[in-house]
Order: sequence, then C-alpha cells, then structure tokens
Amino acid sequence: MRLSEAKTGDLVKIKGFEGGCEKFKSRLDALGIRIGDIVEVKSKAFLGPIEIKNENIDVALCRGQAEKIIVKPITPIKFRRSS
Repeated sequence: MRLSEAKTGDLVKIKGFEGGCEKFKSRLDALGIRIGDIVEVKSKAFLGPIEIKNENIDVALCRGQAEKIIVKPITPIKFRRSS
C-alpha cells in the first residue's frame, strides 16, 4: 500500500521507498521520515498535499512524494480496563 492510499486518521508503518533517487530519500530522512516509523495521516486534500504526524513533527508531502512511500496499515491496540 502507498501512503497516498491511506485515509485520514490511519496509522501506518513505513516499509520502504520506491524509486532510486537518493536525494528524495535523504530529504525524507532530514524530515524525520524513516523506514520503520509509525506515522498518522492527519489530513488529505483532494489532489493536494497529505499531512502526516511523525512523533511530534507534522510534515506535508505532495501526492507524488506520498506515492513513492510504501506503508503497512497498523491496527491500534485497544486496552481494556481491568476491574
């Protein structure tokens, strides 16, 4: 699945980057986006940027960038209260 396919509110784990452009990968690294990170999709504009939250950092990516990021959906763990 690609980051561009995730929905607002989804938690996803970054599995890899498509394409061989080292400049793109180093830019993502500088933004704090790395393989293994879990990010939340904060917002998606129709044909516009995709905003994600990685720890305490909000980052807006264009659709072309989000198309190159391979992710895996994460199911949040729900905790039960013990009585």
